Amino acid sequence: MPSNDTRELHGIRPAPLRAVIFDLGGVFLEGTLENVIKFGETIGLTAEIWQALRLKLFVNGGPWENLERGEMTLDAFAEILREKVAGLGVSLTLEQARNFMGSPGEQDRMRLREEIVSACRKVKARLPTALLTNNVREWRAGWRSRLDVPALFDVVVDSSEVGMRKPEERIYRYTEEQLNLGGEHLLFIDDIGVNLKAARQRGWQTLKYDETAIVVEVLEAVAAHRA
Repeated sequence: MPSNDTRELHGIRPAPLRAVIFDLGGVFLEGTLENVIKFGETIGLTAEIWQALRLKLFVNGGPWENLERGEMTLDAFAEILREKVAGLGVSLTLEQARNFMGSPGEQDRMRLREEIVSACRKVKARLPTALLTNNVREWRAGWRSRLDVPALFDVVVDSSEVGMRKPEERIYRYTEEQLNLGGEHLLFIDDIGVNLKAARQRGWQTLKYDETAIVVEVLEAVAAHRA
């Protein structure tokens, strides 16, 4: 039943919460979107040209969606990227194309936010936690080597394992089923607005990652409320 406690912190009501769901890249890891945006400049494309190509690759049915569902290999995506930039007069090796944004296993390009790790541990001591990540099969071993996954999460939903991705409704339903919870009992933290919008449509509470301090403050309040 919904709680009568209406007190909010940064738009979040801790009282009804029974689980917290985290994104990986952009929340635990820095540099994901930033590295993608910078790549065009590093290979000599203007911001406008690279943005137009990014929309074709990453949005509205582009090949990146297939990669994140596990329907395509990273090498296959890299070959598509090579072909597209070659049409713009830029030559890339397969390795350059594979590493256009780095990978979650690379500390130097995707720093782990230890403050979020610590706050997540505090929450997990009080509530179930889940990781809901759009990810790539070939990166799995890398990011798992950087996080003590069993100590941080009760549930892991990796798009490349389950064959669905955010913001598809079915991956949110699947996450609810894994936690046996739904609606306002769930808090979802992500750095991408469209992913959060889809969660809100299912009644979840959502918090957009903009500042580490705000996210930590909310997480500590959630943990304290359940103490």
